[in-house]
Amino acid sequence: MKAMLDAAVFPLEGVRASRTAPIVVATDGNDRSNSAMEMARLLAGDAESLRLCTVLRTMPVIDPQSFMSLSAEAEIARRSGQKSMVKQQADRLWGSDPVDIEVSEGDAATIIAAAARRSNATMIVAGLGRHRVVDRVFGDETALRLVRVASVPVLAVAHAPARAPRRIVVAVDFSETSLRAARMALELAAPNALVYLTHVAPRDATLLEWNAFGASYKEDAGDALHKMRDALQIPAGISVQRLMLQGDPSTELLAFAASVQADLIATGSHGHGFVARMLVGSVTTRILRCATCSVLCVPHAAAMTTARVTASPSVATTLKRDDWSQALREFTRRNRGRRAVLEADDPDLGAQAEETRYPLIAARYDADDSQVELVLGEIGSIGRRLTRTMGDVDSIELLRNEAGAEIALRMSHGAGQTLLTLVA
Repeated sequence: MKAMLDAAVFPLEGVRASRTAPIVVATDGNDRSNSAMEMARLLAGDAESLRLCTVLRTMPVIDPQSFMSLSAEAEIARRSGQKSMVKQQADRLWGSDPVDIEVSEGDAATIIAAAARRSNATMIVAGLGRHRVVDRVFGDETALRLVRVASVPVLAVAHAPARAPRRIVVAVDFSETSLRAARMALELAAPNALVYLTHVAPRDATLLEWNAFGASYKEDAGDALHKMRDALQIPAGISVQRLMLQGDPSTELLAFAASVQADLIATGSHGHGFVARMLVGSVTTRILRCATCSVLCVPHAAAMTTARVTASPSVATTLKRDDWSQALREFTRRNRGRRAVLEADDPDLGAQAEETRYPLIAARYDADDSQVELVLGEIGSIGRRLTRTMGDVDSIELLRNEAGAEIALRMSHGAGQTLLTLVA
């Protein structure tokens, strides 16, 4: 397939997929999955880096007695027929290269997300789907439900000729997920692509006049956009522009994407930034339902993969409670000024990246109040700072890599935990 297409069709860098970290492709074997299949093949580069996942609906049980006598044969026939249809689709679109096909039964989004976790997938590629009310009623919005349950990035591909995106709109809320979305968008981008880093400011009473009451917000957000652009490793030939809009996030992003004829909208599905803005679930939902181009969504779990892998220790030392005050003072002395990722993992809220790549200012324990406090931010009297205070801490672990270098602190408190990962 690759030799038959012009080089401009393929991404300049491409997703780093392999047999041990494949791209999982969701397909039902029908033509509506063709665009997702073709795009996945372009991104992966070879069939060995792809894994096909197709899910059958669970058959309703009308008469338990008659169902039980026929279920084994019927199930074998259904699975065999589905696998054959997907194999024919793969042969038609990819050629006769061998490919892994997984056939399951049940809820499509849950099963595909689980398959991606088991296979250590780089990303999931699926069709964007149809924008009909009936699809919402009968639960056919597989791409949307995938974004809500997946722990890896999800690319929902619109029905269009397969080619790497040339115009990309990245929705920026200054969270780790939007930064990860921007980085992945650059991997997917075609040579000479144009990427818009786009932030949508709120339209409220204090921000009606950009140059009056809203000046502080505009300056902070503009500075953050500039820093975000600098944090990206932009490949040669790709142009990146910064843009600020104002109003309802989903409305403005969709309208701007349509105005520039974007091929892709990239967004983090959740996340908080220092200006207290976030693209909440309703924004991602509307983008997925209303976009006419492809949509890349990076969930929080995907954004924190790097930090969690980095913090998987070869050595973890549990600090004695009586030593917490002194141990954290010494930890601060050794690591003050190092940039860090601060993550809170709460069983009710899920994983939240509270701040990323700000320098560590202090880690301390107040024995009188039984609280641990972490302070990150710009060093100086008026610098921006983030303070996280944790009560009821059960344990503190210091994590080191194989070379003995300190890489993280992990604090368990109640049913949750906080992870401070040193990244520079």
